[in-house]
Amino acid sequence: MQIHFWKITAAGNDFVLIDDRPALFQSNAPALAQKFCDRRFGIGGDGTIFIRNYPECDFEMAYFNPDGSGPAMCGNGSRAAVLFVHDNAICVKGSYRFLAADGEHSGVYKNGNVAITVRKPIELKIETFNGNEVFRVDTGVPHLVVLTKNLAQIDIRNIAPKLRKTFDANVNFIEQNKDGRWAIRTYERGVEDETLACGTGATAAAYMVSKLFDQTFPIRLIARGGELQIDETNDTFWLSGPTKSVFTGTIEINL
Repeated sequence: MQIHFWKITAAGNDFVLIDDRPALFQSNAPALAQKFCDRRFGIGGDGTIFIRNYPECDFEMAYFNPDGSGPAMCGNGSRAAVLFVHDNAICVKGSYRFLAADGEHSGVYKNGNVAITVRKPIELKIETFNGNEVFRVDTGVPHLVVLTKNLAQIDIRNIAPKLRKTFDANVNFIEQNKDGRWAIRTYERGVEDETLACGTGATAAAYMVSKLFDQTFPIRLIARGGELQIDETNDTFWLSGPTKSVFTGTIEINL
């Protein structure tokens, strides 16, 4: 079967998007996500998003990790989904309501920049790992935030899997630059590797920074794939940043 797909990047997080409004792929979405995300024998991506109809919102996004786990909430994936819906005229307006794995969200599109609401972070909890403090924050998915120095030199592929396995969470390392801005690197659960950005991870990091360093919103974080901004208005958290449609095509899949 030939399946049409779109490839969209959001601050370096790259996603495969499928128009599943006919509801053809609900039962085999996890297996398809594994095939689509394979960077050697598939399309390649940090995740696959199936766009579906949902009567109470403009659309539903069902996100699956490269290992097939999910559906899950994904901040940058949600931003990619809003761009997809806008660019393909599925719903032509500047603001959207959509359903993700953790509930309903809002999204706003403007000149290639997409902002989406993220669940208010909860459970800022201090944990200990090998004698060092790490901070647990939930933003719809579990995250660890680790304060560090020499962020660029950290061996994430060696250090992060141990934290990920111990706490069953995504792992974010952050460092404050000389100009006062924060840099971030993230190891994502389900991808099982470092990604160029993570929206819910950036939100978790910004929340921790606001609490520990009394820093006011908006807070900008520099990921390897681009800059993300987290804002808070009336107890609602917004994640925003660049999004771009990269290419579209078809792939032959044996179902």
